[in-house]
Amino acid sequence: MNIALKEWAIVIDALAEGRQTFLLRKGGIAEGKRGFELLHRRFLLFPTWEHQHLEALQPAWRERFDALQPPDASTLQLRYLGEVHDIVPAPADLTPFIEHPQTHVWTRELFEKRYDYRPDLPLFLVVVRVFELPHPVRIPFDRRYQGCRSWVSLYEDVATDNARPTLSREEFAAKWSQAREALLGRDF
Repeated sequence: MNIALKEWAIVIDALAEGRQTFLLRKGGIAEGKRGFELLHRRFLLFPTWEHQHLEALQPAWRERFDALQPPDASTLQLRYLGEVHDIVPAPADLTPFIEHPQTHVWTRELFEKRYDYRPDLPLFLVVVRVFELPHPVRIPFDRRYQGCRSWVSLYEDVATDNARPTLSREEFAAKWSQAREALLGRDF
């Protein structure tokens, strides 16, 4: 596989641990007028430090921030494969996110920025189940991977055979069900 979705390194860890089950997507600057499009249902998770800010994280996650900095800027380590379970519109009101911080790593201020950015575009929760690759894969970092866009075509294929789920199907379903109920309500 050579398709990757860029996401904050700390969010990828939260997804892998089951502490979060969704990504927020509206679109990167390079994605143009239409915003984010779900181009692939399976993809490598590309850890990024672009736009990842300590102050955008809940205090419990801030202590992990420095540990997740890339040890070597010339290589990129890929550890996880993501598979889209669902994609749903975010609630029109951001109150559920603020009232249920156990479902995500972000602060109120980050949600406000996400809602306020390009109000003409809808905000989506992309529900992702994560699979761990049998071995972390290091690839050379290429400057063409930079930029504010969601999707990256890697210049090397990464073997995804034998990737194992970080949560069982039942654990993942229970975590997403709890988050869905908290964020979107029972009637969703």
